[in-house]
Amino acid sequence: MATIKDVSRLANVSISTVSRVINNTAQVAPEKREAVMAAMKELNFRPNSFAQALVSKRSNCIGVLVGDLCGGPFFAQMMRGIESVVDKADKFTIVMSGNHDEVRERHAIQALLQRQCDALILHSKALPDEELSELVAGSTPVVFINRQVPGAEDRCVWLDNQAGITTACQHLLDAGHRKIAFVTSDDAEFVDGQQRMAGYHHALQRAGIALDPALIGRAFADENGGYVAMGELLDRGVEFTAVLGFNDAMVAGAISCLLERGYKIPQQISVVGFDDIPYARYIYPKLTTVRYPIEEMGGRAAELALSLLDHKPAEGLELKFEAELVRRESVA
Repeated sequence: MATIKDVSRLANVSISTVSRVINNTAQVAPEKREAVMAAMKELNFRPNSFAQALVSKRSNCIGVLVGDLCGGPFFAQMMRGIESVVDKADKFTIVMSGNHDEVRERHAIQALLQRQCDALILHSKALPDEELSELVAGSTPVVFINRQVPGAEDRCVWLDNQAGITTACQHLLDAGHRKIAFVTSDDAEFVDGQQRMAGYHHALQRAGIALDPALIGRAFADENGGYVAMGELLDRGVEFTAVLGFNDAMVAGAISCLLERGYKIPQQISVVGFDDIPYARYIYPKLTTVRYPIEEMGGRAAELALSLLDHKPAEGLELKFEAELVRRESVA
């Protein structure tokens, strides 16, 4: 493996000149710069990124905390939005997952800081607001996605979850449904779950319908959880003509359970999801859902992080996003 000394020798320049070219820290005569670049190419020399970071105080890396690397397409879409912006800035991303666990999130963030990431984009659901506020006060620019941290609202890219579920529930109400079941997360501390429950309650209340706890099924917020929650609702014997889902994954599981029990969708039971993940348009029937613009939010978070890093004003960047109803075939 070639070293900086090898490049210096081949280019016939000093080691300090090679270092200046690599780190772009001072003026170098054009002919010497060309000689160094040619030598680096010939020797297939790759600069030590950690050494560069020590000199330039920049690692050219943006650290990203996601909830789950294996939890379906949601975080993949978020990362696509982030990387589309970071790549254009000629930087790289380092990704770690926190699994919505306080200890793991804290460890992941510390690991990203120790690797001298220039800025952080955090999808944190478990850490308290106070701890996240302390991060904002540090020297590394921090942006939060899918969360509002009090006192750091100008660093938060977020979705109005409550309004999104209200929109979804209102669509069912407008279609004439009055007995609407809700399959949702069983994590009482999950802020998204609290907000979406509030949106469900608000839509019913606005329509003059009392909230019936028997129409609420709770389980882990994935496909299996949706299947389990729907099974429990059916076993209760409670009547409903429509199902609203915490997310599309839970709805997919709920639909599977309904079909196994002999129900026809949407002829007997109408269904609306939340997220508009890619397979929502391919399952049968094609799922009416609320679109969560997570890819655009990821891109916006990256834009904000880069602006903070370069001490540029982030004027004109809209940080609040709205969910949009996508009508397909699962509502009668």
